[in-house]
Amino acid sequence: MTRDELLVIAAAAAAFVIINIIMWSIIAKKERKAKGIAASQDAIAENTVSSVPAAAAAEGFELIDNIVIVHTTDRII
Repeated sequence: MTRDELLVIAAAAAAFVIINIIMWSIIAKKERKAKGIAASQDAIAENTVSSVPAAAAAEGFELIDNIVIVHTTDRII
């Protein structure tokens, strides 16, 4: 192999390594973000369940479901 061929192979290997580092950094960032969102949703759900007032709890009120209403322009036919 000539010196030029070795340089081309080295450049391709370096580009491959750099692209992999960037790709895995992006993937790790998205996973951390998704994990943070899931943790905050769990915390919100726990706070909602435990936020029943003491007077309502004394009367036997129990929160069964959390209902999320999403406003949209779609119509159910």
